[in-house]
Amino acid sequence: MASAAHICGICDLRHVTKLTVSWCPDCDEGFCSDCEEHHSLAKATRHHQTMPIAEYQKLPPDVMQIPLSCTKHDEKFLLYCRDHETPCCGKCVNDGHKKCQEVVDLDNIIKHAKTSSSFEEVEDTLSEVVDNMQKVRKFHQENLRTISENRKSIENEIQKIRLKMNNHLDQIQKKSINEVRTSEENMSIEIKQKMKILDEKEQYFTTYRKNINNIKHHASDFQTFMARKQLETKISAEDAFLKSYDESARSKSIVVNIDAAVENFMTNLKRFGEIVVETKLCDLSLACKKKAQAQMIIPKVQTKSIYDTELKLQQKISTSLTNIRGCCQLPDGRMVLSCFTTKTVIFLKTDGSEDFVVGLPSAVAVAHVKSKNAIAVTSYLPDNCIQVIDIADKKVKKSISLNTVNMNFGITERQSMLVFCSETSGLKMLNLTDNSVTDISYENIPAFSYVDTFDDNLFYTNFEKNTVTCCDIKGRVKWTFKDTTILKTPFGIAVDNSGNIFVIGGDSCNVVVIEPNGQNCRELLSAKDGLKSPQSLYCERRTNTLLVANGKDNVFKRCWTYMFMRHNQLERHMEIILVVMRLPQDDDDDDDDDDDDDDDDDDDDDDDDDDDDDDDDDDDDDDDADDNDDDDEDEEDEDEK
Repeated sequence: MASAAHICGICDLRHVTKLTVSWCPDCDEGFCSDCEEHHSLAKATRHHQTMPIAEYQKLPPDVMQIPLSCTKHDEKFLLYCRDHETPCCGKCVNDGHKKCQEVVDLDNIIKHAKTSSSFEEVEDTLSEVVDNMQKVRKFHQENLRTISENRKSIENEIQKIRLKMNNHLDQIQKKSINEVRTSEENMSIEIKQKMKILDEKEQYFTTYRKNINNIKHHASDFQTFMARKQLETKISAEDAFLKSYDESARSKSIVVNIDAAVENFMTNLKRFGEIVVETKLCDLSLACKKKAQAQMIIPKVQTKSIYDTELKLQQKISTSLTNIRGCCQLPDGRMVLSCFTTKTVIFLKTDGSEDFVVGLPSAVAVAHVKSKNAIAVTSYLPDNCIQVIDIADKKVKKSISLNTVNMNFGITERQSMLVFCSETSGLKMLNLTDNSVTDISYENIPAFSYVDTFDDNLFYTNFEKNTVTCCDIKGRVKWTFKDTTILKTPFGIAVDNSGNIFVIGGDSCNVVVIEPNGQNCRELLSAKDGLKSPQSLYCERRTNTLLVANGKDNVFKRCWTYMFMRHNQLERHMEIILVVMRLPQDDDDDDDDDDDDDDDDDDDDDDDDDDDDDDDDDDDDDDDADDNDDDDEDEEDEDEK
């Protein structure tokens, strides 16, 4: 341990005293120069990374005292209990964690401790706390200056009156001045006591902030992780302390109300005036990034009700794609579709015409990475990675290997990071800066699971369990929705600005909207609206647009894109784009369809009828071949699933 860091641990067991020259965080032991050489050559420890003892001693004392093994059972920590937020050895699990639901592998928890967003948040919060303390300190200093000025002003006023008074007034003056100074002294003592507490706290956090780099470079992953937990606890307590300042900060000042009868009734005057301490609220404007700590006033936003929605056909765009696994919409209105059949990612203009195509084998789901003006695409085996397409260059800019044999499916962006579904491994988060992957949820989710994010919540589907789950960014489940009477085989998922969740039902062949609390739901679209094996959808919150994509269907040959408008009685409308597949019908059916379409589409449908009349014989000859092709494609889909 750190208490014996200056003595070689191995030599000490041999009753030989030698000074330590290096430290091994994995062994939690120091070595002399001779033992260090043996340590670097031994098979079990040759891969351990040692550091000079001088660098190790730069770590804060409380970090150096963090044990790497269980003090109760004298065994190495192997697991971590999320319920109790504590590391465990094998015996600890049997003794006190049998009923805990989330006991996970410790290596998975600490492997990205130094590069995790949580540690960065602690680092930022440390700076934030110190800055806030400096603001409070400055506030008290200003208050002291104001009180001093108040005192001087009152003394001058008293002095002016005193010049008009006799010896009797001299006694009154003395009494009044003493009263003022007593008030000042009491308030100053109170304020200085608070400043002394702030000085101590500020010095502690300033020192710890200077040690952050030492922790990141010289502490072990475990020590870093545990230090972060300790810091979070201390910071939380100090943040509550500062929050009480922000909510109840009052500037004290001394004023005097001069008695109007002083000049006229000197003989009856007993004091110059009443000394009053005025207290008023002040806005310190303390910085706080976390929403739970935010001191700002956030305007209330009226939530859109799921029952105030109507759909009306606005636009119809024709494409020729099938088996669409993912879709999204860019801020400029262009649409992006991933087609598993053609192994491509297609960029469409707002009128539905092709902009450009990028070939990607096994392309599955897509997500718009706004911060990089790129599209992230997940893939199947064997190309199990995430491809990043640069929209400006129209080509793959980066391929990120995830080093896993599991299939990755649904993907979404959250704060310039990618959250994606990994088959059997749960939800994961990819940092695009260093390509590190952090585990969020360990739920055994299947392939064909999709995910979206809103505020600090994640929403994902599980078609095997027919569920939609909401969890926080740490993977803690808040609610799970399941109602097979309206939603079966949920696939694609998207969330709007109000937190309403839109989900595609594969077997129920519909689009369902679920309330933010997961309690109620409503069907928005169904097979009557043209849905055929729908699979993916995307919500562009900036323009309130929902993109819905049908999957492959062995009956429909052409793919149409419909645009619907959502009318809300309380809020502005939301546009919904629906991608469905439709087979050209005979003349009678086309006439019926023409009656339902807009006037702008009549000419196009009439042209299609003429083409159908000319090609009746050809279509009859091709029907059997098309049906056989579709059957083969269905078998391929079943194999993939």
